[in-house]
Amino acid sequence: MTRGAPLASNRASGTVAVAAPAAELRGRVVTDAEAGRPLLDVRGVTMQYKTQAHLITATYRVSFNVLQGDRFVVVGPSGCGKSTLLKAVGGYLTPTEGEIRLKGERITRPGPDRIMVFQEFDQLLPWKTVFENVTFPLKTTGTLHGKAADERAMHYIEKVKLTDFAHSYPHTLSGGMKQRVAIARGMAMEPDILLMDEPFAALDALTRTRMQDELLSLWDETRFTVLFVTHSIPEAIKLGSRILLLSPHPGQVKAEINSVPRGQENSNEAAALGREIHDMLFADQIEETPNAPAG
Repeated sequence: MTRGAPLASNRASGTVAVAAPAAELRGRVVTDAEAGRPLLDVRGVTMQYKTQAHLITATYRVSFNVLQGDRFVVVGPSGCGKSTLLKAVGGYLTPTEGEIRLKGERITRPGPDRIMVFQEFDQLLPWKTVFENVTFPLKTTGTLHGKAADERAMHYIEKVKLTDFAHSYPHTLSGGMKQRVAIARGMAMEPDILLMDEPFAALDALTRTRMQDELLSLWDETRFTVLFVTHSIPEAIKLGSRILLLSPHPGQVKAEINSVPRGQENSNEAAALGREIHDMLFADQIEETPNAPAG
């Protein structure tokens, strides 16, 4: 394979999560037209920001599509602009070049159709219980009121296995439990796409593994669409149905590939894919490093 060329998207063992026509997702029926078109369309997006001394290019002409029901993972080294790109999808930043469309509509501002889950544990309101944290955005945005909001909140609290802690305050919860609350809060809004910015990065290794398993179990039940950002290649292989590789700064698309089948993240094939991804991400960086002087 040519160095730097995209990997084939039809890996024999890979899987792509494409919603079948008339599949039931998020409590509604997806039409044939919806199932056949991208949910999220990112076209040639360049993200730049200014410092006092420099104009920094975070990403350069990044393009990809996310389909209904995808577990789409963006992986790249620290500083490649993946979190900046996610914030642009969320509507919090405006691309310098290119555009981002959700269901055909150009994204220009944040909205309840895109909910973000961050890696920080302090994203919950400390003076509200788990239940109140989950109902808060439902009621303040006018999405649901009264009993309907309460019932939906409890439904997703149950999904993340925190029913017994519904009336507990965040300071009494572990880091993994707080992240489950944040996920429940986001899913209770039933957004078109859930945006996750390295949500497990601050957790210890055992908790991180458990959270990954729980996220996949939750996806099995609801088939929600997720755009997940990580710098961990093993996490990308485990969680993703499709994986977008961004190069070191500035982030550019190196390849878009299929992951290994579910349950094979510890297989020899997954290990080989991990090495392949690593080589592709860092090949150019290694090539550009000057040789040390002799002697």
